[in-house]
Amino acid sequence: MDKAIVFVNSYDFTKTNASLFRLLAIARGLIENGVDVYWILLASKPTKEIITDPYYKKIVFITLGKHFNKYKRNKYLFYLYRNLQVFKVNSLICVLKKQHKTLACYTYGDEFFLNYFLAKICKKQKIQIYNETTEYPKLIDDDLNNIKKIRLYIRSQLYLKYFITNVDHIFVISNALKHFFDTHNKQYNKKIPVSILNMVVEPDRYRCSDSSIDSQYKDIVYVGTMYGDKDGVYYLLEAFLKIYQDYPDSRLILIGDNTRTSRMQKINQIMNHNSDSDRIIFTGQLDRKGVIEKINSAYCLVLSRPNNIQAKYGFPTKLGEYLSTGKPVIVTSVGDIPLFLRDGENAYIAKPDDVDAFANKLNECLSDPIKASFIGKKGEELVYREFNYLEVTKNIVYSM
Repeated sequence: MDKAIVFVNSYDFTKTNASLFRLLAIARGLIENGVDVYWILLASKPTKEIITDPYYKKIVFITLGKHFNKYKRNKYLFYLYRNLQVFKVNSLICVLKKQHKTLACYTYGDEFFLNYFLAKICKKQKIQIYNETTEYPKLIDDDLNNIKKIRLYIRSQLYLKYFITNVDHIFVISNALKHFFDTHNKQYNKKIPVSILNMVVEPDRYRCSDSSIDSQYKDIVYVGTMYGDKDGVYYLLEAFLKIYQDYPDSRLILIGDNTRTSRMQKINQIMNHNSDSDRIIFTGQLDRKGVIEKINSAYCLVLSRPNNIQAKYGFPTKLGEYLSTGKPVIVTSVGDIPLFLRDGENAYIAKPDDVDAFANKLNECLSDPIKASFIGKKGEELVYREFNYLEVTKNIVYSM
């Protein structure tokens, strides 16, 4: 093929998350749009599940950090070892450049050291480098200690001043991020193109034709983080407790890591004051297959994200996964979500930071299964139009 893209990152493929699934979906889309994809791994190797996946079999994985397991117990040695692998990338890119008429390097996120030297390599090799960002670059979690906050602040400043000003194209997930980087361009007198790359999902992965709802229960399912304010799980809990007695067959299923109890204070307080905790089930973290089975057997899928900086600048990958199932989705009107979803048409939309508003939408969904099913089907149709990996990745292909 004439066109090729090189992904370079240090993901730990054993820790599956939204970012990894997004990049895999992008890689699949690029390949199906006629672009070769090479994925250089600096400190990990793809799992057997990914290597044998028929949708990813054409991705050429190149593992440089063959001895990364030796350093995993000491995170500082691990980071040093991982970042030093970037100097091996130069020779690889040189070889790939000779094999393809058009070659570009694709980076993700705000990891400064790795991205900075990749930019230097790409400039030397005279190939384009792209960066994709899906979170507000200056975001610092309030739950972190002061040392980590300072470290993240320094990293974000280095990323914005010395890396992002040297890329050839910036891809973002929201209008707020586009405005942020357009303003950043003006501040540094740059004219770097900034394009919105919608949330990407592989809808055929998340739709199980043989799934069925457990007739004994109407399961309300949430998937994601339990910590901090990102997804507002405590709003969801309080909303469910307002309506659950009216629906004896309803359960709230919460899927995600819940082992760090020190970061679940709000949730624990709510649970401690609830006598019917058997109707609220924490499954813990599940693998991708387990998540897909759970969301396909749900009655409805929920996301009570509050109106905060993360919601304004980001866009939840889980929303695309939810909608792909054809199940009705209840979500809050934050960020760019209202640009795609309409209340009562393809989703149930609640006012953010409002327990009563979310409880009302739960009640609306549970009380009318026929309407809920119709709304779920319309949401699924939206995914294929707006978030389908094959269509979204054309924006990257056109930029090459």
